[in-house]
Amino acid sequence: MNTDKFPVSLIGLPYLMGSRGPNLGYQMAQGPRILLAPEKAPAAMQEFFSDVETVMIEDADEPNIAFTGGDYRLLPVGDQMSRVLVQNIRLAQEVKGARERGRIPIACVGACSAALGMVGGVGETEGEIGMIWLDAHGDAQTPDTSENGFIEGMPVTTIAGKCWPRYRRKIPGFREIDESRIITIGLSEMFTPTARRSAKDALGTLVHKLVIEELGFEEALTRALDNLASKCGKVFIHFDTDVLDPTVLRANTHAANGGLTDEQCKTAFRLIGERFEILAVSFASYDPVVDERGPQVLVPLLVAAARAAAEGRARQGSSS
Repeated sequence: MNTDKFPVSLIGLPYLMGSRGPNLGYQMAQGPRILLAPEKAPAAMQEFFSDVETVMIEDADEPNIAFTGGDYRLLPVGDQMSRVLVQNIRLAQEVKGARERGRIPIACVGACSAALGMVGGVGETEGEIGMIWLDAHGDAQTPDTSENGFIEGMPVTTIAGKCWPRYRRKIPGFREIDESRIITIGLSEMFTPTARRSAKDALGTLVHKLVIEELGFEEALTRALDNLASKCGKVFIHFDTDVLDPTVLRANTHAANGGLTDEQCKTAFRLIGERFEILAVSFASYDPVVDERGPQVLVPLLVAAARAAAEGRARQGSSS
């Protein structure tokens, strides 16, 4: 299927926990720069797409009032939650702008909280939206259930409308995605001997070790996707790179044994693209200090996601 005519926007958000620099030793803010270096994902995309642009969001450190959700007073130095909000507002603007120009937005972001901005960027599309969340963790805590208040443990519950209502609605275009339209894939930490108490927290239809062992990966995912397809025709995909098994890529220090292979992830993108319009895809939380194999493993996955989105658009065009 010819997908060359569909333009792609590679969007980088090089921040983690509100800042660019190392944070508690984590270097995930550098992941987008590594993956979106000209010779990495952009060059690989150009083998399949004639129009590829790269946008690195560089202006979310000291933003003006337009990028703070309307209240500049909420941005004192070091206010992590306010800075995360700023960065999500900027990301939402870039994703929305790419879609308005008919482009496929593929984002590389420092952390999973950036999914809030991705949802804002696609939120004005018509009809119901689903979300497919690939992650070693469920990211489904709330301020009431979290033991440490860490926002990176709450993006799925925030998107599902279970917490942070005023905060999330500061993001232009944001709209909640009901739990019935969410699929969570992976959840490998849940089944490790050292699993944290919160590892069991997850939302939506779960495709994890027990289901995969019973049905096989492709059948388990197919059933979940077919069920979701009865409820919506458009999805946003979030891919936390630690969903991969550490033997494939130890994407960050939170990766857990029992994760997915890269081939399983490519299969997932294909199956999703066969059933849905893929509105946008985000790849999160790659720490290049932990495992230097990131580009050789993740760049082909970025390409696979973009091709799945383009093929879905091509099928829609041929059937209209």
